[in-house]
Amino acid sequence: MFLPLQCQSVNKRAMLADKTLKGFCSHYQSVDASAEVLFFEYDGVQSKTRVACDLVVYTQAGDVYLHDFQLLKDGNWRNAFGLVAASLEALLPEIALTAKLRKREVIKEFSVKGEDV
Repeated sequence: MFLPLQCQSVNKRAMLADKTLKGFCSHYQSVDASAEVLFFEYDGVQSKTRVACDLVVYTQAGDVYLHDFQLLKDGNWRNAFGLVAASLEALLPEIALTAKLRKREVIKEFSVKGEDV
């Protein structure tokens, strides 16, 4: 939702109630080094609640997968395809849930402000 990459998604920045977000990015790597995962998490500055996430998966084969997730007003999460679930974990792709990932580092903390371009 916030990455400067083109991706089809039903989620839009303009749908977020809190327009100023504090985010951070964590880097994960599979134990066998076959995949790298960047997980961007965005918290509303006013609400102090996680309101959106972007997930980027890079595979050793050269594939790149983009996923975004948005917290809805009713407390459920929605993925880029419009699937809704009670928890973010229920929508994450298998690679992001596997115990074969190890957290490498928190890369950066940053602020995001504004609407979709």
